[in-house]
Amino acid sequence: MLQAGGNAVDACIAACAVLGVVSPGQCGIGGDLFAIICSPGSQQPIVLNASGRAGSKATPAFIGDSRMPEHGALAVVTPGCVAGWAAALERFGSRHLSALLKPAIRLAEDGFPIGSGLARAMAAAAPQINSEAQQTFAPEGRVPQPGDLLRQPNLARSLRRVADDGPGVLYQGDLGEAIGRFLEQEGGHHVVADLASYAPEWVEPVRVDFRGYQVYTAPPNSQGLLHLLALSLLDPMDMGVPASVRTTHLQLEAMAFALEAARQEIADPEFVPAPVERLLSAELAAEGRSRIGMSAAPGRMVPAAAGDTVYLCAADREGTVVSMIQSLRQGFGCGLMVPGLGVVLNNRGRDFALADGDANQIAPGKRPRHTLSPGMVLRDGKAVAAYGTRGGDGQPYTMLQLGCNLLAFGMDPQAALDAPRWSVEPAQKGPRAGKVTLEGRFSQETVAGLAALGHETAAIDDFDASCGVASMIQFDGKRRTWLGGSDPRGSGLALGL
Repeated sequence: MLQAGGNAVDACIAACAVLGVVSPGQCGIGGDLFAIICSPGSQQPIVLNASGRAGSKATPAFIGDSRMPEHGALAVVTPGCVAGWAAALERFGSRHLSALLKPAIRLAEDGFPIGSGLARAMAAAAPQINSEAQQTFAPEGRVPQPGDLLRQPNLARSLRRVADDGPGVLYQGDLGEAIGRFLEQEGGHHVVADLASYAPEWVEPVRVDFRGYQVYTAPPNSQGLLHLLALSLLDPMDMGVPASVRTTHLQLEAMAFALEAARQEIADPEFVPAPVERLLSAELAAEGRSRIGMSAAPGRMVPAAAGDTVYLCAADREGTVVSMIQSLRQGFGCGLMVPGLGVVLNNRGRDFALADGDANQIAPGKRPRHTLSPGMVLRDGKAVAAYGTRGGDGQPYTMLQLGCNLLAFGMDPQAALDAPRWSVEPAQKGPRAGKVTLEGRFSQETVAGLAALGHETAAIDDFDASCGVASMIQFDGKRRTWLGGSDPRGSGLALGL
């Protein structure tokens, strides 16, 4: 799309559409998205919130359980992805959506040879997806093998309808009606009118200053501000050298404080406004610094449960920079494919709470606390970097480490992505959080030093995808060019013109 004269927004949307075909377990038109876009001449970026909403019947009593289900219609929120594409194009795009969808339509219709990662994902999901999805991803009970051709003719027809009739067909049109009726039949909390009334939202980003840069992300209902709070806490501190005991300990403690201080405050601001000014204040960051000692904090870290998401970023010759992320939440979302449409629906609703008094309690039309956290960096009013990652609740951990690598340690994008990372393993039975997991390239000195400080650690493989799969671009002021990097933990790539 860039080679054809399109801009960064056009390119990201075309790529997102293709990813929904070739990575159907991670994203697609049944999911939702966030984007941060900085256009030429802007002094700050703007955020597109295309996250989905609960249906009009969504109450704790209607859910009727002690916790939100992870699969089935009750776990679905309104698919915001296509409405988000349309909003981004209307404001910043230079190409019609129909042109941008052509590559995705061709790949869905003609098929493509699947890789080993998708084959594993389809095999893992096969027992949990409905019969409609099994006809595509496990026909006659057989999961396709690497190299087999995967065709999705129903999805191709749905994408062509969106291309020909416009994005409204997925909301006010017959495709939206089909999705709404299907969710009702499956016992979900949506009705047809909930699809018809959906619209994404343009909002102001949240930001902190860090090492002379301005770091931005999406505001609540995104939990992206967690990594911003941790960055602001670390800003004036001597962090030592990358992957050292000091750096890793300080990052862990800063993130533990951010989770304790801010996570429960994050919810849909239309229902429970988060005190963003206080959460990103110098006073709260100073309080966090005062509580960091040379021993592990007793605060509970949130396990980095896996999330199936795609992140991408782009910059064009005119100066538009985009940081875009879209997702079904977990692998193959709620496990439901809409009959005849080829659309896999998300399970983002699993992130709602049900307890009274919880800011994130489900309610009609409400958006859940959201893991998607795209990042963008400005300096002197100009965008100089964009970064983001997949990884569910582990996204703030990866984002914090990437921000430090890029802005505190001066790494170029690929070095920042290659560097060893830590994460937090899923919790074991009971209230105990999981151990801090360290990729194998952390030195034994660092491992021993963290243990001496009271951190319970476990070793994981080098370049482990549980530590996120990220991408990054950065403007090189000396050479007047953009640099790109792609995470070796995944199968992405960086392209330059």
